Amino acid sequence: MLAARSTTPHDVVVEELPDPIAGPGEVVCRVLACGVCGSDVSDAYVARKLPGVLGHEVVGEVLSTGAGVSAVAAGDRVVIHHHAPCGDCRRCRRGHETLCDRFRATALHPGGFAEQVRVEAPLVPELLALGDLDPLAGTFVEPLGCVLRALDRARLTAGESLLVVGAGSNGLLAIAAARARGAEAVWVREPREERRRLAEAWGAAQHADEPVDVAFVTTSQPDAITGAADALGAGATLCLYATTKPGASLGLDAEQLFLREITICSSWSAGPGDMRTAYELIAGGRIDPLELVTHRVGLDETARALDLQRRGEAIKAVVVP
Repeated sequence: MLAARSTTPHDVVVEELPDPIAGPGEVVCRVLACGVCGSDVSDAYVARKLPGVLGHEVVGEVLSTGAGVSAVAAGDRVVIHHHAPCGDCRRCRRGHETLCDRFRATALHPGGFAEQVRVEAPLVPELLALGDLDPLAGTFVEPLGCVLRALDRARLTAGESLLVVGAGSNGLLAIAAARARGAEAVWVREPREERRRLAEAWGAAQHADEPVDVAFVTTSQPDAITGAADALGAGATLCLYATTKPGASLGLDAEQLFLREITICSSWSAGPGDMRTAYELIAGGRIDPLELVTHRVGLDETARALDLQRRGEAIKAVVVP
């Protein structure tokens, strides 16, 4: 099979790899589509994964199953998750299942930017039946799951207000998710006019310094983070969603954080429940993400897809092997 291997944060080679074989409890899928995530173009985040095949927003068709697999069969189309928590450890019990040791240890092989992928046994129970859903829409289940978990960690509830800083694909999904859960007001800060217009079409208003209950920050830019903190009302929450560079300083006013009882949280990845909820929102038609796909490319253009995402020319690029 062919796979697109990242050798540096900016260089990709398409190479021939042995076809994966399903071991006991495992599944091998033909990749139907794989979205490009912001983490795939974060130099600091990607550096520790290189050289390697990136891509984790994956939809596939089951090609073969290993011994003991009965939940899926060859020909089934599925949404694939890339990690699985144990559900029993201290971190899982405290709601930090994405920090679970097993969650971090499980993975797809070699990665979503390939013609085929082997799904480890702990991940097989998490496979979600794609049904009639467009595979491109299915690639948004994982990123929407990440957004839902972040909004839960920020404790955004119906009747509250949300400020989304950055109207890329995840910011737009956050706007849609907040609307779906009954947020009273959703505002956006986005410097690019075309993305700001899209955010408004998705249900957000341009922010005009109104105090907010939750600020959801999809960028690691320090000025954007401090600006979001300044917009918080008393007792509000600042949710950091983007990967920052190692050693980066937020530059926040500690006195104001204390006096206004501001909560700061971060959120990384999504758990099985988040994936199921995201799938239900998309499959049920409450959130239609297909409008966000601005670029669809073949496996041989994976480098171009990553570059488009890195430079902000794509809202969402999807690789279709």
